[in-house]
Amino acid sequence: MDHTDKLLDTIEKKGNKPVDLKQFLTKLLLNWHLFVIFLLISLATAYLYNKLAPPVYSASSLILIKEKQADGMDLNNLLDNFQLKTNVKLANHIGILTSLSLNQQVVRKLDWKVSWFQDVFLWNYDLSENPPYQIVLDATDYYIPNLSLDIIPLDSSKYRLTIDDETYIKGQEQHIEFEQEGVFGQKFENEYFRFTLNKLTEYPEGKIFFQFNSLDQLALYYKNHVEVSSVNKDADLIELNLNGQSRLKVTQYLNELMNEYVEYGLDEKNLTTENTIQFIDRQLADIVDTLRITGDDFTEYRAKNKVFDLGQKASLVVEKLVKLESEESLLKMQINYYENLNGYLDDSERMKKMIAPSVVGVTDQALNSMVGKLIELYGNKETLSYSLEDINPSIQMLDREIAYVKRSLQENTINLINNAKQDLGSLGQEIAEIEEMLVKYPRTEQDLINIRRMFDLNNELYTFLLQKRAEAEIAKASNIPDVKIVDKATLLTLIEKGPKKRLSYIIGLFIGLFIPFSILTVRDYFDETIHTPDEVKKLTEIPLVGKVFHNSFAEAVPIVEHPRSSLAESLRDLRTNIEYITLNKYPVVIGVHSVIPSEGKSFVSTNLSAIFAMNSKKVVLVGADMRKPMLNKLLEIKMGQEGLSTYLIGQNSMDEIIKSTHIENLDLVASGPIPPNPVELLSNERFSRFLNELRIKYDVIVFDNSPLSLVTDSRIIARYTDVDLYVMRQNYSLRSAVSYINEVVERGNNKAGIILNDVDPKTANYSYGGYQRYFKKGYGYLQ
Repeated sequence: MDHTDKLLDTIEKKGNKPVDLKQFLTKLLLNWHLFVIFLLISLATAYLYNKLAPPVYSASSLILIKEKQADGMDLNNLLDNFQLKTNVKLANHIGILTSLSLNQQVVRKLDWKVSWFQDVFLWNYDLSENPPYQIVLDATDYYIPNLSLDIIPLDSSKYRLTIDDETYIKGQEQHIEFEQEGVFGQKFENEYFRFTLNKLTEYPEGKIFFQFNSLDQLALYYKNHVEVSSVNKDADLIELNLNGQSRLKVTQYLNELMNEYVEYGLDEKNLTTENTIQFIDRQLADIVDTLRITGDDFTEYRAKNKVFDLGQKASLVVEKLVKLESEESLLKMQINYYENLNGYLDDSERMKKMIAPSVVGVTDQALNSMVGKLIELYGNKETLSYSLEDINPSIQMLDREIAYVKRSLQENTINLINNAKQDLGSLGQEIAEIEEMLVKYPRTEQDLINIRRMFDLNNELYTFLLQKRAEAEIAKASNIPDVKIVDKATLLTLIEKGPKKRLSYIIGLFIGLFIPFSILTVRDYFDETIHTPDEVKKLTEIPLVGKVFHNSFAEAVPIVEHPRSSLAESLRDLRTNIEYITLNKYPVVIGVHSVIPSEGKSFVSTNLSAIFAMNSKKVVLVGADMRKPMLNKLLEIKMGQEGLSTYLIGQNSMDEIIKSTHIENLDLVASGPIPPNPVELLSNERFSRFLNELRIKYDVIVFDNSPLSLVTDSRIIARYTDVDLYVMRQNYSLRSAVSYINEVVERGNNKAGIILNDVDPKTANYSYGGYQRYFKKGYGYLQ
């Protein structure tokens, strides 16, 4: 692997970048203008946002969850020791309020089919409170939802409707685009829309557009944006919040949501009562028919057989028999009810249709309460399941409570069935005994007794059912919801939540600082170039012999015309350091190198030679870079056909290749015509003879060499030099190149030093600003 490949391999391997907080902070300060620019942009953006963004209002309301008052063995008393009782209750209410089904009811009740907007810069202003137009829809009209339609009024009677939007129709994406004129107050109709547009304002300002809403998607939007939460863990209060542009909409929606929830709770409480009334009505219809038929039979039999009434003894038997048979019928109804109830416990749909146990004469308050509670819990779960997954905590808590109630009901019904069957057996024996007594009566009286007992039994059941129906109606009328609206949403309690001006400016300030900081941080992380003299010192033990300041002048050798400049002073400092390295012994041969092109090697060698010459030293500058000569151009000497290359091939003598320059004491040996074999020329004996002759004639000999990474020319010349200076350029040379210089220096025996070229005086490690003032004032200096 040659030296070029080694350099490229070194450059490709990214070394550990030393972390220097002071250096990084200095970079931030040096780029203060970047922070100012981004701060101005971000704060201006925040100002425009606060000025143009539509206001956002927040409406709130409050609901109280009432605690049920129960007597005796009510289910609420049974659940008093249930660990999650209060949390479950509030979680259920919150879950139902945020359910999709309830929000769908609210949206359908409000009937918000159309939304109006005004396009203002980057925002769409909601015009619901004061729309400029009105859409009228009748039963035959149709529309495609969620498409934006622009309205452009043409005159007082006509308008143009334009659309360029995409939507899904029957599961396929479809692009809809048209432009069509319409007349205010008349039907607008095409294949997509049919409606009537009325004008409410004469000249609406700005770009107005509207869209037909999908009520289901609108319900989903509000479901996701209504915030429902408990006020605190100790109170049964639920707070509802909704944010939006339209003050009217947010208040209307919250109030309608609360009203629908109150109605929902009342409907759920009345569900069992409604089922009971419907059941009783069906039973009454059958009994009325039976009662009418038996009544007619009783009358007809008495008239036919001329039997007008039973004896006192027979009447007593009939009354007793009717009473027992009524009790038997009731027990059979109760057993049938218990068995159905036990079988329906896992079926939410059937449970919702169950009647109240009191209808069949069950007076067990715990059973009545548990049946009602289970029906309510199944209803709550059904509502929550529309919008929540089964793994949701609210659903899981409901499942635990349902399981608890089902377990209690199952135990109760089994005991009640066993007790009822025992009572039914006892009643059967009593009825059988009385029926044996009837055999002793005459046939006519027996028939009359049977007809009478059927009539009285149905009459008894009819009276019982009428009583239960009246009780159910009273219970329905006395039902009150378990929730109470404490505070409705009103315009008075609205809070303007946006735009938050102070927060916008804080965010703008943060972004204005963060973006340039991030840019500089990322740039610094990936930046492998040398930025400060301290970086060079940390990467090598080779001494930094000088910092050549940035050339802000037009001249290639500015120190002649500007001897009091900071650049000239930095070169004098470099000259002094070189004299210190060489112990001020002359003649001295100096090799000026660089790793890659464009690091300023030729500029440094030319100005270094000039600064030595200005100090009364006889100096010769040799253009040893025979592949890409630059010195003739820098010293403004016309390039001829003679130079170092022609001398080394024996074509010219020493006197012929040495040229005087416009700088006193400074001569130049140009590189000459570009040879095909520079390495071979530098390796022959004539180069050694050439250098010996220069040592006799000059105090300082400076070689401007080829880049190290490209060719080996400079390594050959380094065999003859006393000092090797390696030029690196600030913000251009790579850190990895320092490692390459270290390798080159380790293999050589010469004294070496690094020069950092094109240095910004602000990054130099001394306060150049103070010195600069002295230079500007004409402070004297020594040559």
